[in-house]
Amino acid sequence: MQGLQDIQFTDATPIQEQCIPAILEKKDVIATAQTGTGKTGAFAIPSIENVMKSDKKGVKCLILSPTRELASQIDEQIYAIGYHTGVSTFTVIGGSDFAAQANAIRDGVDIIVATPGRLMDQKKVSSLDFSSVDVLILDEADRMLDMGFMPDIKEIISWLPKERQNLLFSATMPDEIAKLTKSFMKDPVEVNIARSKPNASVSQFAFEVKSEQKIHIVKEVMRQVKWESCIIFTSTKKGTDELQRLLKKESIRALSIHGDRSQEERSKALQAFMNNEIPVIVATDVLARGIDIKGVSMIINYDAPNNTDDYVHRIGRTGRYDRKGISISFFTKRDARMLQEILGIDGIKLTKKDLTGINDASKEVTFELPKELMNPDPESFKSKGSSKAPSRSSGKQPTAKKPAAKQSSQFSAKAEDGRNKPSKNRPVHSDSLRQGGSGSNQKRSLSSNRSSNTSSRNNNGRPGSGRPDSGRPDNDRSKYNKPKQEVPEVPIEWIPKARRTAKRSWRAKKGFVGLLLSFLPKP
Repeated sequence: MQGLQDIQFTDATPIQEQCIPAILEKKDVIATAQTGTGKTGAFAIPSIENVMKSDKKGVKCLILSPTRELASQIDEQIYAIGYHTGVSTFTVIGGSDFAAQANAIRDGVDIIVATPGRLMDQKKVSSLDFSSVDVLILDEADRMLDMGFMPDIKEIISWLPKERQNLLFSATMPDEIAKLTKSFMKDPVEVNIARSKPNASVSQFAFEVKSEQKIHIVKEVMRQVKWESCIIFTSTKKGTDELQRLLKKESIRALSIHGDRSQEERSKALQAFMNNEIPVIVATDVLARGIDIKGVSMIINYDAPNNTDDYVHRIGRTGRYDRKGISISFFTKRDARMLQEILGIDGIKLTKKDLTGINDASKEVTFELPKELMNPDPESFKSKGSSKAPSRSSGKQPTAKKPAAKQSSQFSAKAEDGRNKPSKNRPVHSDSLRQGGSGSNQKRSLSSNRSSNTSSRNNNGRPGSGRPDSGRPDNDRSKYNKPKQEVPEVPIEWIPKARRTAKRSWRAKKGFVGLLLSFLPKP
């Protein structure tokens, strides 16, 4: 009870009211409910209670989740609820310490929250003992099916004792999931709150656009629509990174999350977004399910979802906890079929809107949205969303940065001016303009080169010739004696390792000859 008070748990949701009594009686449960209905609490609260009553040693409860982020969130909620009970929990997910996960399984932590892929990897390198598992929980089962985890799930189920409690939670119930439940569940209690449908508190709008127009529309949406934080969904990992770079060019602060990011990168990006350090996060559908992020005011479907359930889960990230939200979706001509399927969802309130001025990227795009959703001062967007633009309220003008390296005193003002203003015929080297870094303050001196060159000159002669100049006026020599630019010292870490070493040793030969020479004494 103390843990529930700590998380300010007062009233149970409908799915919790129906699932918790059945789970406490150790019955199998199949629960279908839309996102944001409290499914995690429905299985976490009674499972902690059952674990406390168990006298077995070892892992007592195994929870499988489709994504790392959802697994981490489940682990945090179980930790918060069971903080005063002494129940231990650990996550087995990709991107984390493999050895620490193996030790936790071997030492017999009470509750394991894992992704199927990482649990299979652990099985390949070590022997896992799950003979003490009393409860198996499959969360977001339909998402695991979409991600191709079904063969892994069947393999993991074969490792567990036959006598156990099975709990399955899902937003939808595909035929393959229904077939799987019949194979390992015994007289399950079925809880069906409602078919997955859009949240009524989300204002949904759809725009038919061309692919090359999307980034321009996104910028105009953020400038004209009233919002505080935004999640932009894309369909591919590559598209996620590309969109993040495009937003950065438009001075919109954003981070990205997808399956190819390391766990540390994904956690930092998600934490920065949840702490309001960045206003925009670009993600694939790994962020569409189960993740509880408070205060998301706008969702942009940059790419159309693969199916109607993904659409419902995407827009379910906003409009949570009785707050209003807005969803804006882009559909191209090839997405026409998906748009019709989404419009056919029961209870859908998706409104198709037109755009004015979209055919000319230089013109301002006009959105026909309700006035209460529009930003009354669109020009304030730059000072809010841009990390480069100075604040309008500060009243200070941006000052130019001073160059990191001082110019040599030997250069005349004319030569210095001519060097800072490059001509068309002479390219500017980026190395001479580099500032900061470990090697920016260490400049390679060319005074020795200059002294050696000037020593071979006569006052009236050509370089190195030793002969007097043949009647050439002294004032014409200035265009031949151009000042040399200082070359910055290149840090040692920039130089390839092979080039840092001295000449190759006489014994450093490959093959059988190199092996024989290695036994000879060094000359």
